[in-house]
Amino acid sequence: MVDWGRVLAATGEVLRGLGESAIVNSWLEKNDEGAFTSIVTQVSTSSTDEVDRLDAALLSFAKMNPNADVRVRLIKFYAVFKIAEMQRYQEFRGFPQ
Repeated sequence: MVDWGRVLAATGEVLRGLGESAIVNSWLEKNDEGAFTSIVTQVSTSSTDEVDRLDAALLSFAKMNPNADVRVRLIKFYAVFKIAEMQRYQEFRGFPQ
């Protein structure tokens, strides 16, 4: 018997991951200034759960990207992301586990 609840939950996780990847890729398509503006907007308008998921995804993409130039940009994006997050929540919320 198929556990449809588990199948649907897993599908939702995959789709969320694709969404986070699409967001980060859209930032990479922009110049740094445009990307920074988009990051601040994303952090300030997303739910806390979305911010947490994007935090983890962005850090993972920055660590795993095989292209050194892209990794450097993603690290800059992550720094801007954490600053925007700190401004929104008025505290440093730490790093994803």
